[in-house]
Amino acid sequence: MNHKNILIFTTVCLLALLVSGCKDDVTRAGSSALLEGEDVIVRSDTVSNISTLLWEAVPIYTQPDSFLLGECHTNDYGTLKADMLTQFACPEGWQYPDNSVLDSVCLYLYYRSWYGDGQSPLGIRAYMLDGEPLRFDSIYPTDVDITQFCSLNDSLRVLNSDRVVVASSPTDSFYSATYSAYQPYVRARLSDKWANYLFQLQSYDSQNTFNKHFPGLYITSTYGASVALYVNSLCLTVHYHYTYQTSDGVTHTMNDNKVLYANSEVRQAARYEWQDRSTTYTNLEKDTAVNYILSPAHAYTLIKIPMRQVLEDIDNGVSHRKSTYINYARLRLDVLNGTSTKSKDDNYAAPASTMLLLQEREFDNVFKKNQLPADTVAKLATLTTVYNSSTQTYNSYYDFDLSTILTRQLRLGTEAADTLRMLLLPVDVTYASASTGSYVSLIRMKQAVTATKIMSTRNQSTPLDIEIIYSGFTNTYIGEE
Repeated sequence: MNHKNILIFTTVCLLALLVSGCKDDVTRAGSSALLEGEDVIVRSDTVSNISTLLWEAVPIYTQPDSFLLGECHTNDYGTLKADMLTQFACPEGWQYPDNSVLDSVCLYLYYRSWYGDGQSPLGIRAYMLDGEPLRFDSIYPTDVDITQFCSLNDSLRVLNSDRVVVASSPTDSFYSATYSAYQPYVRARLSDKWANYLFQLQSYDSQNTFNKHFPGLYITSTYGASVALYVNSLCLTVHYHYTYQTSDGVTHTMNDNKVLYANSEVRQAARYEWQDRSTTYTNLEKDTAVNYILSPAHAYTLIKIPMRQVLEDIDNGVSHRKSTYINYARLRLDVLNGTSTKSKDDNYAAPASTMLLLQEREFDNVFKKNQLPADTVAKLATLTTVYNSSTQTYNSYYDFDLSTILTRQLRLGTEAADTLRMLLLPVDVTYASASTGSYVSLIRMKQAVTATKIMSTRNQSTPLDIEIIYSGFTNTYIGEE
């Protein structure tokens, strides 16, 4: 394409954003400046014959930086049982002072919020791991088999007794400068047997030696079916005292502690079990007007775009695909349970704040291999909420621009997918800073409980569709060498 045509085409692309209407709307722009026989076409189209269906979540592989702990039943989405496996970091080179005497060892679980009924009691239990060791170089699925790592024998229970807590009425908290608020935590004392066992290791040579002595804990819930804590950090704290003499011969007693953190230096694994899954999916599929996206590792929505038909329609409108661009392709997903100030339904769960639209075949690359997807196969959208003054309600939606995804299919020609299969996935996104601004550095599957209900393609009032604007040249000269 020569420079004059590039300039003309850029102008056309800007003009295309202002064009809207039905499939047969056609605009010819800049015709007086074109070469003889050339014609610029700008068309708009609506893809309404897309389809959606429930996509049962496969176990996801994740390196969690926070955990869910507890059990919570909902009428619509089933019962979630969430617990964790964790190692503790060895403070290499540390040794207790001479004459140290153990006072106690406590497990601390720090949480900022919870899912479910905060007034409901929750029982917490912990077991010493005695099976296959957790490997730092492994990432574990969310349906990990606990018995592979812990026999669940009563002799391995490390707490004095099950710790019963009420999330909304914590007995312990501390002021967090990071969050500018008091953060509650659960403190559970280890039994004397296991406290003494841990304290037997007086010096810490290496992580490997420490793991052999203390392989880690399986932490679960035993009581209550209405609440789960969002545990953002945990640790073991060894409380001890020791004596020393000063130069004047006076003996002093010093109280101290050593904290063993469960952090990124060691391996953790989060486990999620949704009970009655088959019954839940059957019931969700009956609601044909609504699609569901449920986390963690529960149910997602698959959108099927008839790509072959879209490409044929574009070919009919613009005769040379090589010179055609999809300038605009809008997919708006209206959220049904985000239309109030609470943005929740009776199942406690709010819609996801960030949604990823991802080509299905890229799922393993993103969530097993931790690869960032290109914008030709994926798009991110945040939950947008606006106030409707006429109805005095809040309306929420996700807005995706699929132009780069559809343009890529356009360029693939005969290799383009007959049906483009796109997954809607709730995710957490990490951003990093650069001189040119911020960029996405990590995408993880959502670990928090969310329930997003969107209009389906079979919704009678507002069916799902994609609005497209595309443009191109019709002369055979374009694209020829």
